[in-house]
Amino acid sequence: MIATVPPHGSTGGAGLGTGRVGARAIFQPLPQLPDDLRRQALDLVAVARFRVEPNGAATVELVQPTSNLELNRALLETLKRWRFFPAMQDGTAVASTIDIRIPVRVE
Repeated sequence: MIATVPPHGSTGGAGLGTGRVGARAIFQPLPQLPDDLRRQALDLVAVARFRVEPNGAATVELVQPTSNLELNRALLETLKRWRFFPAMQDGTAVASTIDIRIPVRVE
């Protein structure tokens, strides 16, 4: 299952009425941006792909990184700490993949 969801981890209605509920983020720490990035005006979006196992463990990659390599590194460090409640199929935890848009805005 692949779903695009806002960073707050809603499932976007995926699987309604089918006995399947998508994985959802339950711990989403924000990235700590390096000082030099906080001094810049940024308005970027990255897309992270999480592969969530039935036990809730997840691996992540940026399938659409930003144009800023330093920001991408900071995002990945933080995204690796995210935790998930797994997808459920008819009451059983199952592996799934979820894409999440990560907006980054610094003014």
